Parts: sequence; C-alpha cells; structure tokens
Amino acid sequence: MPSQDRQQLPAYRRTQRVVIAHEADIFCRGLHSLLATSEGFEVLAEVNSCAALLATVATTAVDTVLIDCTLADGDCIELTRRLNEMPSPPHVVLLASNINEELLLRALLNGASGYLTKDTPGHQVLACLEGLRKGELALAPQVASAAIRLLVWECYRLAATLSTTTTSTGPALTSEQTQADQPHGRFEQASTEFHRPAARPHLTEQEQKILRLLRLGLSNKQIAARLSISPYTVGKHVQHILRKLGASNRTQAASHTSFEGPQVRDEQ
Repeated sequence: MPSQDRQQLPAYRRTQRVVIAHEADIFCRGLHSLLATSEGFEVLAEVNSCAALLATVATTAVDTVLIDCTLADGDCIELTRRLNEMPSPPHVVLLASNINEELLLRALLNGASGYLTKDTPGHQVLACLEGLRKGELALAPQVASAAIRLLVWECYRLAATLSTTTTSTGPALTSEQTQADQPHGRFEQASTEFHRPAARPHLTEQEQKILRLLRLGLSNKQIAARLSISPYTVGKHVQHILRKLGASNRTQAASHTSFEGPQVRDEQ
C-alpha cells in the first residue's frame, strides 16, 4: 500500500501509468517486473495485440505505452500514429531488438516519445522512462546518438528537396546546385531552405487551447489543471506543438502566430 506521503505527491510526481504490448516476449515480461517493483510506475495491463492496445488506451487513462515492435497484427509505426491521434495521447515508446535506423527515424517522425533496445540495462530503462516526465525522449545514449545523426541527415534531405522544388520552375540546375542533393553539399543554402517555416501548420483544437495557455506563461501542471487532463498529456501535446510549429522550445512556440483553425479564447 502506498504511504501517506506518496499519496500526497503533487500531480507532476505521481505514478506513471504504463501499458505494455507484446507477444510472450521475455524482455517485456522482465520489464513488467522491473516497473511493478519500482517506485513511480504502475503497470495497468499487458496486452498481446495492436487492437487490444488501442482498445485499452481508448478506455483507460494511460500515460505511457511500451510497444514491442514484433507485434504480429499490425505495424508499430502505424500504431504509433493512431495513438498520437487520440484525444489524450500517451507517450509511445518502441521496444526493438536492436537499433534499426530506418525504424528509429520513422518512429521519431511519427511522434514516438522513445525507442529502447532490448539489451538496455534496467537502470537505464527506468531513467529513460522517468525522463518522459520532463519532456525528454526515452532514448538510451547509444540510441540518442544514432537518432541525432539520422535526424540531421533527414534535415539535409528535406533541405535539398525544398531547394529543388523552389528552383524547378526556373532555369535548369547547375552542377554546383545539384550538390544540394548530397548531405555535404551547399550546407548554407540547405540551412536557409530548411529553416524556412512551413505555411500555416495545422493544430488540433486541444493543441490550440494549450498553445494559448502557453502564451499566458502557464506551466504544464497549471495547464493540466485548467483543462482537467494529466501533466503527461499536456507534455505530449506540447511535443506535438513544437514539432508542428518547427519550434525548439516553449518560448518560440508561444511567439508563433500562424496556424490553422479558429482562435480559442484565453482561459480565465
């Protein structure tokens, strides 16, 4: 039974509610035991299919889902996307046998909050999941290094694509300009194109509300109290807002003035 002190912890320090999705995987079973015996975590359920996971999250208040990438009844990336589209999306952390670079990049670009390999030591797993409370990605150091490299290369690729698109209606590209297709070619041009903001990013109604409250200077805990949702859910929405607006922090997001959808009145 939790102690009286633990029951009185503020909302941002409460127990992290977790669901694990796997098919008789020994690592996931060990992970259940690790979390169940660690302070700050509560394993609500184990499920063995994508369908069961979606049904559980739709009917239960879940903070974090841990998904074994080998689930047979669906694609873990599509599952991540569908979970992120839910009204109160949980943090999604994928569990993989190793660092699959294509899978890692697709996971991050589709809104995953973490990627853990099954050889990650228990203490590192706990530290990564604890980091979700602070808005961090659940990535062990070796995975984080790979993720940074992959995302940088993706930035180069997008920059080259944008450069090609903006010049496609003009004169033919010179041999020098075509170097933008390579990660090491024309970095300055690529950087300029990549940081050009996309037009009118779409925010959901809930994200618009949270953005308006960010502009008032409210913390995640205060926003959660205003909207009657958990701080974990607020943190997840803030991650989505930053990604959609191309902002690197809350201050930049709060200063953004162009997004789709009706304006939401400031909460009083």
